[in-house]
Amino acid sequence: MPLAHGSPPALALTDLTVLPGAPPLTLRLPAGRCVALLGIGSNTQDLTALTEELAGRRPSSGQICIQGVDVSHQPQGKRGISTLGLHAPLFPHLNVTDNILFPLRAMGTMPKPEISRRRDEMLALTGLDAARALLPPALSAEQTFRTALARALITSPDLLVLNQPLEGMPPQVAKRSVVFLERLRQAIGLTSLFLTRDRTEAFMAANTIGVMENGCLLQLADAPTLLNRPATPAVALALGEANILTGKVLRIDDDIAELRLPSGETVEAMADADLEEHDLASICVLPDRLSVLFPRQGEAEDMMEAGDLPCSLVSAHHLGHTIIMRMRLRDGTEITVNRPPVHTQRELGAGRPALLAWQTQNATAFPMDKKNG
Repeated sequence: MPLAHGSPPALALTDLTVLPGAPPLTLRLPAGRCVALLGIGSNTQDLTALTEELAGRRPSSGQICIQGVDVSHQPQGKRGISTLGLHAPLFPHLNVTDNILFPLRAMGTMPKPEISRRRDEMLALTGLDAARALLPPALSAEQTFRTALARALITSPDLLVLNQPLEGMPPQVAKRSVVFLERLRQAIGLTSLFLTRDRTEAFMAANTIGVMENGCLLQLADAPTLLNRPATPAVALALGEANILTGKVLRIDDDIAELRLPSGETVEAMADADLEEHDLASICVLPDRLSVLFPRQGEAEDMMEAGDLPCSLVSAHHLGHTIIMRMRLRDGTEITVNRPPVHTQRELGAGRPALLAWQTQNATAFPMDKKNG
């Protein structure tokens, strides 16, 4: 991520080991920005392990720098990092105000006027002034989140790490909370690292998203890049629920691969940097990047063009804003297609012949054995 000339990043991770056996993690986060890390692997401890290393646990290898200062060996509370997550619930016997002020009182060194100033500022920023005297059991899910957020920010940290902070929230509350976080970031210049296993949360929380699988950072990019040019099949599956087809590379020309499918048809896709001629390849294409045509009976063969795939409709489900269709290719492979609702349910009978196609730039071909970037 680009940084202002001469200014160190708010957070710099260099060759940090998150999980044993995982490749080292290197990441730069500019001040005032938010990066989301989306965990997609089977090992659900990677986000928690990263949070613990940032919060105060000494890393087994690598370096953690805050504002250009190495804090790898500093204890918790001395790094300028606050964390917010499931493992730091509110104190049930303290009201909202006392929960928020707990970190400052634990420090024991701040003058009372400054404590009062920060209290009033944080209550105003989080919209909790009317709830300041309430105990946690009386709070809504949204108020509980904002109280925990205010407690994490009361010490004015250089970095806020949010580890799955919205897990278990009702969807609409989670959505409002993400929007609130973004407004707060803009208002106070908050630098944050948002860790989640929810794809929608990641897209909403940050413009830059890292996809992490079992402690390995597969790709760090904005959402359009992740969707249109995923670095690995795992990224394509996690971010866009991509269809994955198998093909053999016939040739590669100007980063465009021509491939033959098991059913005999040839298609084109953007070639991954590691792809070579004659490789077996995984072809990733998103459901909403597929075009589908339903020819009249007996006209399918006459209407076929280069790159078209003959298929038949397996099922169609109308969701209001889109129709999700399952299509079966000649070799039995099934593909999901998401299209606008231009067809009536009566037109979408099972077994109806169709033609599928995609634009070359909307598909990516990877070597079959490629897993990590």
